[in-house]
Amino acid sequence: MLAALTLAALAWSVVGTETSFASLHRALPNMSAFLHRMWPPDLSWDTSEARPFSPPLRLAAAAVAITLQISLLGTALGAVGAVLLGLLASENLTPHWLHHPIKVFLALVRSLPIILLALLFVAAIGLGPMPGVLAVAVHSLGMLGKLYAEEFETADPGVWEALDGAGANWFQKVRFALWPQAARQIFSHTLFRFEMNLRESAVLGLVGVAGLGLWIENYRRAFDYRSVATMVLVTMLLVLAVDQVVFHARRRLK
Repeated sequence: MLAALTLAALAWSVVGTETSFASLHRALPNMSAFLHRMWPPDLSWDTSEARPFSPPLRLAAAAVAITLQISLLGTALGAVGAVLLGLLASENLTPHWLHHPIKVFLALVRSLPIILLALLFVAAIGLGPMPGVLAVAVHSLGMLGKLYAEEFETADPGVWEALDGAGANWFQKVRFALWPQAARQIFSHTLFRFEMNLRESAVLGLVGVAGLGLWIENYRRAFDYRSVATMVLVTMLLVLAVDQVVFHARRRLK
């Protein structure tokens, strides 16, 4: 029954999205032409040539730095708020009238696309990196708050009960009973979220957030596809490098 429903849902999706191998085959020449315009990537450093923007390699270092800063600060702000809301959203720590509304709030925050949050903050603050920081922070808050709450809820209650019997207050029980059990997974979730935020902040330039994505969009609008290719390659190398760092850091936490 489940297999039949799955196949029916897939067939419905194929029809609704007009997906077909024939359409893909017809699109291959256009894709090839687009990739041809992007090759070879512009690796020049000379600014003597008349062009709307500087060569991409001159701008890449600053763009990479801003992208990393947006991801780091946004993740950190989101994680701090998520720890607090995760504690308050845990069923074993707070009454139903408190943890249920917070879980609903976290679900609502998670339902907002990060690019919509970025548009909201760009409209409120203006262009620059700060709207990206706030968009990353709010979106991280929704996901990390849920994950942190689940870690707190699955902690062994024995230590909590022992501290409760010894007269410890709520904060002491959280500090010495829950946090030691959940800390490793919380750090692991945070690192994974940072990796996701790096990818997302690299494309928030499409709505005016500073960083690699903004220059990709600027070069695209100027029809400088070779410079687009350069910035895309820089983005891919940055993501791969951070992916390796996060991978080894998470392995050490296990």
